[in-house]
Amino acid sequence: MAKIHTHYDNLKVARGAPQEVVRAAYKALSQKYHPDKNQGDEKAARIMAIVNTAYNILSDPVRRKEHDEWIASEEWEVEWLESSGEDNPRPRGENWQAPSPARQRRRWLREPRWWLGMLGGVALGGACALLLVKQPRLLPSALAFTPKQETVPALTSVPGPDPDAWAMPSGAKTPPAPVKALAVTQLVVPARQPECDTDLTTPAAPNGEPWPEQSGYISGYPLGNSGREMTVVVDNSANPNPVFVKIHDLDRGSNVRHAYVLGSGMLTIDGLAAGKYEVRYQNVVGSALRAECKTKAARQADAGF
Repeated sequence: MAKIHTHYDNLKVARGAPQEVVRAAYKALSQKYHPDKNQGDEKAARIMAIVNTAYNILSDPVRRKEHDEWIASEEWEVEWLESSGEDNPRPRGENWQAPSPARQRRRWLREPRWWLGMLGGVALGGACALLLVKQPRLLPSALAFTPKQETVPALTSVPGPDPDAWAMPSGAKTPPAPVKALAVTQLVVPARQPECDTDLTTPAAPNGEPWPEQSGYISGYPLGNSGREMTVVVDNSANPNPVFVKIHDLDRGSNVRHAYVLGSGMLTIDGLAAGKYEVRYQNVVGSALRAECKTKAARQADAGF
């Protein structure tokens, strides 16, 4: 820790030295640097002035106690500055004099760290108070204002209720009707020529029964994730081939709907709960092309492919 230069150092005595030792040290230094023995020596005169000031303070019990308190305060500050990584306090010269306790307090009040700490404490206390006090209408009250009343010409002369009135409180005690939202997902199937290798060429559906004659759900599969929040529209109007559709629940990793949509047709799959879904589909090869695919597969088998 950096050393604090004190009046004890000026008299070359220990801090706890009794008054007899302080008086003897003062006499010894006075005989050495007295102006009568050092006429014309400015350095000796300067040192003698410092010695006189030090003795006047240390010989007075009240002033010596204040000086001891100031030393303790300075040492604490130096230790704090060194532990926080800041620069050491300014060095003391030979003309240094200890400030009074009142001056020391004023110096602390001028410190930016003191004021920042006070402001931070007040801000933290205010934030805690706001969190502890339950005032659900605090934010609306703070943002509310009374606009200037002006006469605005009507935008339309058609009588009737406000079409957006359902979204705003009417001022009555009855709460507004709940707003219901329906998420709609649409799959538009592009037109594509059937492929024997990738499309479904079986004459029966996965449930073992023939493919349905109309668009709809395929029987035998359970209806999962029932609800009223989502609807999926499968638009197969641009595709001349029927498609087999699966609605896959991404959260559960399972299929919750199995449907069949005719070529150039459309099907709405409703009754789904809110969630994340993926629409998967395959083209279903018709009976005419199915025979061609069967013949093609037989030829490839005979050729050794």
